Amino acid sequence: MRMSSMENIYDIEDNLLLKTYVKRRIAIVSGNGSEVYDEKGRRFIDLTSAYGVALLGHSNPVIVEAIVNQLKKISSCHGSFYNDARADFLREISYFTSRFFSKISLVNSGAESVDLALKTAFKKTGRSKIVAANRSFHGKTLASLSVTWNPDYKKGLEHVLNNRVVFSEYGNEEDLKNKVDKDTAAIILEPVQGEGGVRIPPEGYLKAAREIASDKGVLLIIDEIQSGMRRTGPFFAFEREGIVPDVTMLAKGVAGGIPIGITLFTEEVSTVGETGFHTSTYGGNPLACAAGAATIRLLREAVTEKDVEERSRKFSNRLEELKGLRIVREVRIRGLMIGVELRIRA
Repeated sequence: MRMSSMENIYDIEDNLLLKTYVKRRIAIVSGNGSEVYDEKGRRFIDLTSAYGVALLGHSNPVIVEAIVNQLKKISSCHGSFYNDARADFLREISYFTSRFFSKISLVNSGAESVDLALKTAFKKTGRSKIVAANRSFHGKTLASLSVTWNPDYKKGLEHVLNNRVVFSEYGNEEDLKNKVDKDTAAIILEPVQGEGGVRIPPEGYLKAAREIASDKGVLLIIDEIQSGMRRTGPFFAFEREGIVPDVTMLAKGVAGGIPIGITLFTEEVSTVGETGFHTSTYGGNPLACAAGAATIRLLREAVTEKDVEERSRKFSNRLEELKGLRIVREVRIRGLMIGVELRIRA
């Protein structure tokens, strides 16, 4: 039944939704660019970019048009069949990815793409241990939660999570090296930690991780779900260190707000992808792919690495003024991933 007024939004969600979020008492009903609006018409600047999803702004007209046009054609097409929107998206994204990766798998979220990356590591190596990093976040499905650091997310689930995951100190090459052994299947890292507080590792850390992984015969998985798609400047944040991981993942802003997840594989690792290895009813659906193709085209044609650097510099110059405030502990910036750490709880 359609609501006759907006006054019931809060009560309906509070009464019916499982309480898994700390709710802000704001009902967002529309958005445009960097701004969102509540049911009273109040305007807010969305500095979270919808937690990384609104990469090119809310309701981007180019992406909206692509979604509407695709809805008029077909919105779902199982992976057992070929589809023009899917092929278009794969062609568009390969413009950025083909230098590093030869195969792509399409799912519905970042957490799913992490699950597939971990499955790949376990199958490719025949080993069961994973080395992740403290303050990491990779998702909250059982597999991705195992490599997510925050113990609060794991309460009551410790008995079913993978107990073969160990956490190294993020940015510490020596600690990472010491944690990897003969039972390790993969190292999984974020090139910039998002939920962990926009934490940027020392220069050379990712390169060291690549060397450690290669020396020990383990896979290097780089999670680009927040840092990818030009968020930090280059299409992939790992490009700054001149490395190529064995597997990487993209999600969040890939399709301008339509759910999608991507796992990318080098040629050597992609051999694990046998028929039935990992499938999804909605994975690679035409609606998400049409939105994704429009997003990628916009990135390719209208957003350059230099654009990101210039905007980052402007933010950095203004945020420098905050460093003199006692309340500000640190300002951390990598491209347009920006974090301001306060001395008090925000």
